[in-house]
Amino acid sequence: MSACTRCNAATEEGDLRCPICALPVPAVRSPQGAANRAQVLRCTECAAAVAYNPEVQAPRCAFCGATMKVEVPVDPIEVAQFRIPFQVNREEATSALRGWLGKRGFFAPKTLKDEAVLESLTPLCWAGWVVNATAGVAWAADSDADSHRSAWAPHAGQVSMSFNNIVVPASRGLDHNECRLLIPYYDLRNLVSVDRPVAGDETDEVAATIESFDAQRSAARKMVQEAIELTAKVRVEDHIPGRRFRNVHVACLLEGQKTDRLALPAWVMAYRYRDTPYRAIVHGQRGEVVFGSSPKDWVKIAMVVLGSLALLAIIAALIAYLQR
Repeated sequence: MSACTRCNAATEEGDLRCPICALPVPAVRSPQGAANRAQVLRCTECAAAVAYNPEVQAPRCAFCGATMKVEVPVDPIEVAQFRIPFQVNREEATSALRGWLGKRGFFAPKTLKDEAVLESLTPLCWAGWVVNATAGVAWAADSDADSHRSAWAPHAGQVSMSFNNIVVPASRGLDHNECRLLIPYYDLRNLVSVDRPVAGDETDEVAATIESFDAQRSAARKMVQEAIELTAKVRVEDHIPGRRFRNVHVACLLEGQKTDRLALPAWVMAYRYRDTPYRAIVHGQRGEVVFGSSPKDWVKIAMVVLGSLALLAIIAALIAYLQR
């Protein structure tokens, strides 16, 4: 880690520009030259990347099951610095999936829980950044405070805020919505070095796949900035006068920022119901957090639609009769 020559802000390895003032960072030649250009396995379907180890045969993607190809990227691929240990073991993940299948609601097939066949259950750690930053936040909004005869009055202000442990998805194996469903339930207090074995880690019998980062942190600044602005837009509501407000806008000027690369645990499951494949995801720390795709009973859906149409027809006929 070094300091920017203009604003003295900390810059991190891989930064092309200062995260605060955007001054270009002088390129530093690696002492190992081309030797540190790691190979990765790239999925041909979902484009997820994992570190390539010739001693471990991994022809199938842990995220979607498609075939993978060896790729030598032009730019160095970053890897996670820290990981969160699994707290849900294989048996608990399987049980969580069965429980989830049994609660798919009225439109799910009755036999889904009993007839679904689990084809694969893969522990993996998807890539994400954890951001800690300070920023000056300028805000503007309409509020009912001092509105007088009008319903709304304009207000604006500025406040300094700290943003701690904001997790920004960097995964290509899981989509953005899947990552957002997982993020709120991670406990970041249990971080360990990615290479350090953890006593009691529930997946020590099967090495979890660790996803590589496709983008360096300098290329991820836009996503980090958007995440900070979304958080600031919610937190700034406490500073808006009045009881009601609308049209909230914020602008964040970063004063300091530090990012770390994380590997976050999840179980990716592939199951089949009557020859059709589906996928579900179980949180690596909280077994009750399960989501994914599931089949629908189209007979039930058709019956509900036809019943609704019949009911509407009866109501229409009744209205027409009463209007005679």
